[in-house]
Amino acid sequence: MAMTSMLLQAQGITKTFVEKAGELPTLRNVSVHARQGEFVSIIGPSGCGKSTLLSIVAGLVTPDEGRVLLHGNVVTGQAGLVGYMPQKDLLVPWRTVLDNVILSQEIAGVSRRAARAKAMPLIEGFGLGGFASAYPHTLSGGMRQRAAFLRTVLFEKEVLLLDEPFGALDALTRSTMHEWLLGVWNKLSKTVVLVTHDVDEAILLSDRVYVMTPLPGQVKAEFAITLPRPRLYDLVLTQDFLKHKAALLSALRDSVALAGAS
Repeated sequence: MAMTSMLLQAQGITKTFVEKAGELPTLRNVSVHARQGEFVSIIGPSGCGKSTLLSIVAGLVTPDEGRVLLHGNVVTGQAGLVGYMPQKDLLVPWRTVLDNVILSQEIAGVSRRAARAKAMPLIEGFGLGGFASAYPHTLSGGMRQRAAFLRTVLFEKEVLLLDEPFGALDALTRSTMHEWLLGVWNKLSKTVVLVTHDVDEAILLSDRVYVMTPLPGQVKAEFAITLPRPRLYDLVLTQDFLKHKAALLSALRDSVALAGAS
């Protein structure tokens, strides 16, 4: 997929949460960006502020310092400008798969009939063929995540933010979802920013990967993933993949050691 101009930027993001036990410095001077058509991952140890950063980019949390830009325009604190998929699928139990995936359209003011007509042709391509009338409790974990992702896509934004969407899935289902996501992303022409703690996932899916330190989260390193596309899951067994993995794991270990020494 061709990448062109700078689309999304988070510049100098700092955030401290105030809790009963005192202040919790969560992010410190974090800067990341994504070009148009790029797949970017942000990786780091659990609890390093990755999800907070994504919430700030989505406009759901306001930073103490720093700003978010979309197409060069400052959009800090403005929600609804990007598609956002949280860790949990948040499917509404009393709505069918079809009526769950059109929620973003309905929120945007599209009639239910028009939204359904728009979503139905995509149901099959998202691996949900035959399940449009099913309810969430009847679906596997992978199918629930596909439905949640389709709902995010139907929000029709240039940027999709994915917060550990496959973290709760078993290894086999997760690998299947990785291949599926690669195929879907290639057709959608979207810019994706993925938060994960899975090194293999970050390498397999991404054009670039940011490595963060433990709290307060900072960007420790940035890696270009030079593996050719299209990619299949078998790529994880190649020497080139393992070289990228060794470099990322080394950066992660260094970031933890650096935080422990500070």
